[in-house]
Amino acid sequence: MELEIGRAVLSGLIGTIAMTMVMYMGSMMGMKMDMPMTLGTMFFPRGSVAWVVGLMMHLMMGVVFFIIYAVLFAALGIESGIIGWSALFGAIHALMAGAAFGMMPSVHPRMATEPKSSPDTVSAPGYFGVKMGMMGPLALIVVHVIYGLVAGSIYAA
Repeated sequence: MELEIGRAVLSGLIGTIAMTMVMYMGSMMGMKMDMPMTLGTMFFPRGSVAWVVGLMMHLMMGVVFFIIYAVLFAALGIESGIIGWSALFGAIHALMAGAAFGMMPSVHPRMATEPKSSPDTVSAPGYFGVKMGMMGPLALIVVHVIYGLVAGSIYAA
């Protein structure tokens, strides 16, 4: 399949929205998942400004990552089975994100490694999301596979 940047941008955006919706459903069930707030508090104190900035960052990251997926499809000559490949890429993406989660406290100025030390801090997710609750590591993989499935479906359409 030939690389289609516009379609990759749309696919990544919609995939990220789907992923974020599932993350918030997990939050409603007691899981500690709020990636927009985690990203936004790198720059602003906890609050609506941090959340909006974090959401924009999260959406942009989703677009960039799906452009990378699309580049890989084109480079590897993948023309059929894009949905399955993008789900696999999502699982690999989850493993890389899980490793990055463990390193976040070293670059995030408002991330507490201990339980929240002030109302302005966010909790560290730990490597592979182990501090997000018992289902954190599985949720990390599931939301990234959902991202891959949704974005890949749109890109393949």
